[in-house]
Amino acid sequence: MNQIILWLMFLLPIASLVLIGDKTLKRFLPVGLFVTVVNTLTYQAAYHYNWWRESGLFDWDKVANIPWVYSAYLVATIWIFKFTYGKFIVYLITNLILDGVYIYLWYPVQQKLGMASGELSPHITYLMMIGLALLIYCFQIWYEKDLLRNKDNN
Repeated sequence: MNQIILWLMFLLPIASLVLIGDKTLKRFLPVGLFVTVVNTLTYQAAYHYNWWRESGLFDWDKVANIPWVYSAYLVATIWIFKFTYGKFIVYLITNLILDGVYIYLWYPVQQKLGMASGELSPHITYLMMIGLALLIYCFQIWYEKDLLRNKDNN
């Protein structure tokens, strides 16, 4: 059952990208890749300090959860930015709700299924997720300003 959940977490978000449109993908893929790099580093710290551990899709998937970090979170970031970027309050409320659902509803289910464990408080994890949401919003603002500056210089 756990493997089915992991495969769905991996494949469904990627499949949803066919619905997002080329312009949106091109505009928000950089922030999706940026959040993936930050999440990869965070997962390395989490593994080292035993903040959390999550079941992997593959035998070698011990540090950064492949379905979550390299699919679901990356793609969710692109979708969230598609609908909320430029409307910061909507973006923040969306992230407060979705991150809360993840950490307070879905993560306990993962724990009961034996897919996740760890020592870090869910409240701290939630604050980390909100901090990451703020960081990537700032990244997108910077990225688009830099893009406009480069277009003006050409």
